[in-house]
Amino acid sequence: MTWTLDDLLPHRAPMVFLDAVESFDSEARSLTATISITPAHVLYSQALGGVPNWAAIEFMAQAAAALAGCFDKERDPGQPARPGLLLGTRRLTLHADSFAAGRTYRVTAASTFWDAETAAFACTVVDDAGAVVAEAAINAYRPPDFGTFIKEQGKT
Repeated sequence: MTWTLDDLLPHRAPMVFLDAVESFDSEARSLTATISITPAHVLYSQALGGVPNWAAIEFMAQAAAALAGCFDKERDPGQPARPGLLLGTRRLTLHADSFAAGRTYRVTAASTFWDAETAAFACTVVDDAGAVVAEAAINAYRPPDFGTFIKEQGKT
């Protein structure tokens, strides 16, 4: 895989939280990415000495978006990353109060359901000692034409 996060995600700095894609497995429909926490992170809290644990949901959503981006690039390498929407989560469990500065975390998203516009993912965040610090099932929606979808939502 030679794609960058800019190729896979519709996000731009400072809202790209992933550092790199570590692995992508097309057959297993999963992706693992890394996140290194530093005081420069946009969500860094001096009081916590890291990033609040609630950021895990965005870490997971970005890993799922990167996975979708990988499948898009396999189909049509020339197309830009398509935006989508996080619909919600089930069974979100946070095992730590924060993501500590100076540590690297691995975020895995594995597809459990996928159709033309909706998907579900089993996600985990694991610290550099191998402990699961967050886990959830997330649901996402990617309309065929995001711009039209957003305009239609503004009319209601």
